[in-house]
Amino acid sequence: MENKIPLEPEKYYHIYNHANGADNFFNDQDDYLNFLKGYTKYIVPICETFAYCLMPNHFHFFVKIKPEPELLKTLKKDIKTNTVKSNTISYRFSHFFNSYAQGFNKKYFRIGSLFKSNFQRKVVNTEKYFVKLVHYIHSNPVEDGFVNKPEEWEFSSYKSIISDLETIINRKIIIEHFGDIDNFKFTHQNPFES
Repeated sequence: MENKIPLEPEKYYHIYNHANGADNFFNDQDDYLNFLKGYTKYIVPICETFAYCLMPNHFHFFVKIKPEPELLKTLKKDIKTNTVKSNTISYRFSHFFNSYAQGFNKKYFRIGSLFKSNFQRKVVNTEKYFVKLVHYIHSNPVEDGFVNKPEEWEFSSYKSIISDLETIINRKIIIEHFGDIDNFKFTHQNPFES
């Protein structure tokens, strides 16, 4: 069994996963919208969201887990220590993914696991990684040949960041990390380089 990085309050993470085998977990617009609706219900109360991209067979989210006092309003706490129980944050993500998978399986009359094993996570701990990760996430549809420019992909946070519409994305922090909105757009017009 592989060791998972714990999800801890006030830390930044790249959260991602892939569909099981050659399956997709988004087949139509409703699937994408249902996934985002579930994300808003289960994850927005416990995380700040900086970027996301939903692809037919995989997804990426860049989040910061909220501070413990905010988490205690939503998650189970350890009675003895009055802190969030160990693994409760991960369980919240798992519950979201399981809920989506159950609805998807029912809709498409399928059985079995929809997602490849457990969801993956990487700690984001530098300014450089922060900026590169946002660029990487929005570049996924371009790199995979679905669109020519990040703004053409409907199911990512790119357009939310450059618009003034209400969003779950913390666009203020994103723009600050890129310097300004013009630099954000300029960076995304260039291919992602690892």
